[in-house]
Amino acid sequence: MENKINENAKAKVLDFFSSLADETRLKILVSIANTPKNVNQIYEFIGKNKMTLSAVSHQLKQLKDLGIVVCKKSGKERLYELSDKFCWCVLRDAFSQFGNKMEIKCKKCGN
Repeated sequence: MENKINENAKAKVLDFFSSLADETRLKILVSIANTPKNVNQIYEFIGKNKMTLSAVSHQLKQLKDLGIVVCKKSGKERLYELSDKFCWCVLRDAFSQFGNKMEIKCKKCGN
């Protein structure tokens, strides 16, 4: 059987991997890999001297629009976490492949 590429699926795959290829978005994903965080906690993780809080919020919106992260309200606070629609083993394994063992729990496959 020959693999065929659906154009819609191709666009989404490219968006997903493009998100991982951006340093700021990658740091955001790592920051929320195991524990949901609010935008200020993510901002602290990235480093206040690296970018503005507004820029972090903008990146979170992009990730949310792509379905890569989800936002849940807890009182007045919004907590961001990795979407369980994706297998995050790919992120953990990529870091491991290049010598950076990282604990990233994957809700989708349970690893």
